[in-house]
Amino acid sequence: MQPRTSQRFGYLDSLRFIAASLVVLQHLYDRQSGVIANTVIPLGPGVAGVALFFFISGYAIPLSVGAQLDWRSFVIRRLFRIYPLYLTALLLIFATAALAIVPNWADMLHASALRWLVNLLLVQDFLRLKAFLGVSWTLAIELIWYALFAMTLLAFGSRAARILDTAIPAGLLALAVISVMAGQRIPLGRPTMVYAAVIGFQCFRHSRGEITARALIASVMRFAAVALICDLVAFGLFTHGSITLAQAIGPWAVGSGIFLSVIFIAPLRDHPWLNHGVMPWLGSLSFSIYLLHPLAIALADRFASDWLRDLVAIALTLGLSTLTYRWIEQPGIALGRRIASAPKWPARSVAS
Repeated sequence: MQPRTSQRFGYLDSLRFIAASLVVLQHLYDRQSGVIANTVIPLGPGVAGVALFFFISGYAIPLSVGAQLDWRSFVIRRLFRIYPLYLTALLLIFATAALAIVPNWADMLHASALRWLVNLLLVQDFLRLKAFLGVSWTLAIELIWYALFAMTLLAFGSRAARILDTAIPAGLLALAVISVMAGQRIPLGRPTMVYAAVIGFQCFRHSRGEITARALIASVMRFAAVALICDLVAFGLFTHGSITLAQAIGPWAVGSGIFLSVIFIAPLRDHPWLNHGVMPWLGSLSFSIYLLHPLAIALADRFASDWLRDLVAIALTLGLSTLTYRWIEQPGIALGRRIASAPKWPARSVAS
């Protein structure tokens, strides 16, 4: 059974597939050598893909909420969107460790209860404990974005986007100043992902006629300036173990460029390739692709010959993703909707 996609918003699914593909490309080659790896890795496609995911989330979340936010329903549906697949991914990588299929996750067998707890709660990075699934760090940032969106909307109603578009860059600049004054590097890239979601939110508001093109351009320019300042501090003034300043700036430019181009260039946004057929179908699998591709790559590394490794990793990624979308994601989403359909609590409007 193929995933169902919205014909009206198929381009959002296609953007999700592009984002997931960029992350997979990064992880296919980040521990490899050779011409392809030496060409791909310096471009930082994974960072561009994650940034693109957050721009999309900022646009899609208010779109999915509709005219009103029922916070109880919102929380339930968001948790059931993330956790069934995340728990399944943990179970699968634990099984490969327990059965000695691949060695990548052998440390899970001896992990402490605390480490299991913080990984299940997705707060491992905040407590400086190692993640079981490396890509899971973005899920914590996604949950932070959901919480900020919902709480700000409930507190300020139609002013929520404007407040977020002021408070988030102000907070980022404050962190950059603190970093400089303290002489210590603060990781500014991750909170910038939340800011990318806010820009996606502003793009959604513009699509609904709630803000002018001038206001949106001002928001985007402010985002570019703040993101650049944060990169200059975190990757220029200070250094990162594996990311240069150019590798920080470039992917953000690519991710934002792809998102803004598809959203605002009508012939591109309305192109049949982005709205029908393979691209939006694959985009429906993007969350499964994102969480399961590390397992697929690990299996390919272990069992496939060098010249088949990439093809096997991609085939396994698509196969596992199709299965988990059908048997985990879709039932999880449906269950969340059923639970959320109980008598509703007070809602707040997202319209201005």
